[in-house]
Amino acid sequence: MKIGCCLGPLAKDEAKTGVTIIPMIAELGFDYLELPLAQMMSATDAQRVELAKAVEAGGIPAMACNNFFPARLRLTGPEAKLDMALEYAKEACEWVASLGVKIIVLGSSGAKNLPAGFPYEAGREQFSELLHNLENLASPLELTIAIEPLNSEESNFITSVGEGLALVQDLSLAHIKLLADYFHMRKEDEDLTVITKAGNELRHVHIAAKQGRLLPREGDGEDYGRFFQLLKTIGYDAGISLEGGVSSDALVEAGAALKLLRSFCIS
Repeated sequence: MKIGCCLGPLAKDEAKTGVTIIPMIAELGFDYLELPLAQMMSATDAQRVELAKAVEAGGIPAMACNNFFPARLRLTGPEAKLDMALEYAKEACEWVASLGVKIIVLGSSGAKNLPAGFPYEAGREQFSELLHNLENLASPLELTIAIEPLNSEESNFITSVGEGLALVQDLSLAHIKLLADYFHMRKEDEDLTVITKAGNELRHVHIAAKQGRLLPREGDGEDYGRFFQLLKTIGYDAGISLEGGVSSDALVEAGAALKLLRSFCIS
């Protein structure tokens, strides 16, 4: 398993892409970066160039992106605009593929949440149509779109790994797969053993503590070891990205979280 770091929660730069902390993440020994895609897409041309240069010079691959769609691009409901979403997605996918990205995470609660009173099945049908189109974009670029179930405080659509897995299995698309986020699973009190049902459909993982959504640390009350053992049960050997905030010193806390998670990889 590879341990990466989502830059978004730790970003201090104006565009919130995390460009300034890339050297720190590389120095700490992380295996890869996870970049915030919606923030990247809203950056200026100069900020995009700066980010691309930082990734190239950073000595650490940009393997993944999260935050796929901004909230302004509605994906479900009567205001959904599939053509606009796909135009955005095409530009986004082509750009991040040029940076070496292989995984794009699709959580995007603001974009995909169902409007009040909108039927679930109608929203699922709209989202499925989007995913079929994303398959056509992702395939030639060798990208995987990983659907991220979010907790019900943030989303009203695809709020469990079980629900996300059912959608992925129904679609049966080569480049539309599943993400498991430890924080969201814990917020929903979802049985972690659902991981064992996901098998090869699980292609990416996020992790943070339930309390405060902070980076994992010793003694924070979480049983990360059990989570890692479940991943090992299905032979999972892909990326696990830290996706949380810090209470004080980002350098110290990110380094400690990396060390902790590496210990579970080898135990």
